[in-house]
Formats: sequence, C-alpha cells, structure tokens
Amino acid sequence: MTGGDAALRAGNRAVVEAFFTSNLGNPAERIALWHPNGVKELPFAPSELPKTRWEGRDDIVANTHANAGMFENVVHTDLVIHDCVDPGLFFVTSRMVDEARFLGEPYPQSFVHLIRVQDGAVILQQEFFNSEVLAGAERAARAKGRTPLES
Repeated sequence: MTGGDAALRAGNRAVVEAFFTSNLGNPAERIALWHPNGVKELPFAPSELPKTRWEGRDDIVANTHANAGMFENVVHTDLVIHDCVDPGLFFVTSRMVDEARFLGEPYPQSFVHLIRVQDGAVILQQEFFNSEVLAGAERAARAKGRTPLES
C-alpha cells in the first residue's frame, strides 16, 4: 500500500468511526457525515417495511429524523471496522447496547454494515441485521398502540 492509500484509508476510517459514534438523538451529527448523493439500503429488511432504500440528501435527512423518532439509546457497541482492499470500503460489525429501544421496546440487534466513503463522507451504507428482532419489537409496540413513523 502506498503512503497516499494509507492516508486515504485512515481519513475514510475516521469518517466511519464518527458515523457510528454519532448521536442519533442529535440527527444533525449523523446527517453531516453523509455525502449529498448518499444511499442507504436495508437489503434483508422485513418485507413489511414501507421503504428499504433512501437515495440522496432529502431521503437521508427524512430517514435519519424518522429513525430518531422511533429509536432510543441507539449506541453501537463492540464496534469492529474491517478494512477492504479499496481504501474507501469498510465492513463494520456492531450490536446495540442493552438500553436500545425501538418504539419503546427492547432492541437487542446485531449488525453487519457495508460502508463506502467518498470525498470524506458516507456515500453508501448497506445495513444487514436480524429482521426478526425488528419485526418482534414492532409487533410488541403495535400491541401497545405504538406504530412506526413512515420514512
């Protein structure tokens, strides 16, 4: 690896670290890390979700704000960032802290993320997770009269 690639990878890795340590309770923190042409995808999301792909700034902003209204204590722990050959591409594994909630229900979720950084910002986030954990939390919340926001 050349010195330029190492420096690029280090800068991109810092963006990934900031992305996962940003506070969803303050959506502007996460939004600031997105590329204007960013794309977020949930490839294995439950089929009941109204949307599984957000493309461009307006979609990303709407999704981030909607998530801030549905999720509480969204703190990634056991974060491991795996470098790829491409200095802008990373696999990230994490899980939610025990206090994480979705619509007030426990959300003991684990994740694998594919993150691409371009021009110092996240241009792609593919989020893979256990769909049954999300569906179970949503069912429990609906049974108590709480429903997700549309995003």
